[in-house]
Amino acid sequence: MSGELAEHATRAIAAINSRDPELIAAAFDPLAEIHTGRNTYLGVEAAIGWAEKRYDHLDRRYTIAATHTRGEAVLVLGTVEYVWREEGEVGDSAPIALKLEFAGGRVRTLTVADDPEAALEAFESLPLGRSGAS
Repeated sequence: MSGELAEHATRAIAAINSRDPELIAAAFDPLAEIHTGRNTYLGVEAAIGWAEKRYDHLDRRYTIAATHTRGEAVLVLGTVEYVWREEGEVGDSAPIALKLEFAGGRVRTLTVADDPEAALEAFESLPLGRSGAS
């Protein structure tokens, strides 16, 4: 099951990176929640809007360095990269953690954390079978 959840997480992040509404809708539960440091987005339409967000001449993409699975949740450690749209070169990047909680094989909750070390410590301290959902 943990390998399957890691694959679901990889597909969800690929959907986010693609900004394709159909792929995002397929990867996210209709009642999905996305929690960032600034906002909470509720529902698949809000998830699509969040994923489609662009900056002046930059696109945001997530890369995956490692995945950790616990219960119905996957913690993805990697980087968020801001890529110059025309040149395709990375203009800036930062470490990031994405916690994805699943229901029926689709993302129910995505939490973005700017401190991967703290996110991993909190994730690993969860009892098995619990994803840390509130």
